[in-house]
Formats: sequence, C-alpha cells, structure tokens
Amino acid sequence: MDEAGWLEPAIDSIRSFADPPKSLEELQQDAYTPAAGYDVHHIVEQTSAERDGYPRSMIDAPENLVRIPRLKHWMITGWYMIPNEDYGWIPPRQYLRGKAWEERVRVGHEALMEAGVLKP
Repeated sequence: MDEAGWLEPAIDSIRSFADPPKSLEELQQDAYTPAAGYDVHHIVEQTSAERDGYPRSMIDAPENLVRIPRLKHWMITGWYMIPNEDYGWIPPRQYLRGKAWEERVRVGHEALMEAGVLKP
C-alpha cells in the first residue's frame, strides 16, 4: 500500500463522487457541515455575479450555497466553460453575462442536475 500513498488525499473525493443526487434543501443544509471530499459551491457563480454588480449578500446567501462532491464541483466548473447547444453554442458562463439573478439560478440548477448532484 505504500506505493499508493499518493492516492490517500484523493480517496474522500473519489468516495463522494458516488453520492446519489439530493434535493436542493439537503444540499443547502449540508453546506454548513464541512466534510472531506466535498466543497461548498455557489449555485450562481460568484465571480461573474459580482462582476455584473450583484452584492455579496446575495452571492453568499444560504439559498445560493450547497455542499457537493469535490470532483463533481470540478465537473460543473468545466461545464460552465464549454460551448453548449442550449445556449446558442456559447459557454453557459458567457451566456449568463448581464442576465437576471433568476436566470442564473435556473442555469445553476441545470448544472447541478447535469453533474448528478441535484435531483430533477
């Protein structure tokens, strides 16, 4: 097992990847309980929302925070950067520039469902 010691830091992230989808309420409640292999994720992306003038009070509000498996968090980050047919073949991040908060939430929920984190 010594040869695989480099893998030890990733084990919790690998285990959490197998989590089944949860309800939005469960994900939001989990945001207040740190756990190895998980990250707190902003449903509405924080950097783009801040650039578009949304206040930190909205960005960091409890309803915008969910705890999700770390590897799925990374998948969602990538999803926002890849051109998507549903958004006119531009990345969701680009599509959301200048959009209303409600649209950002809708797209954020879609990203969570696509990653298998949020129940449909």
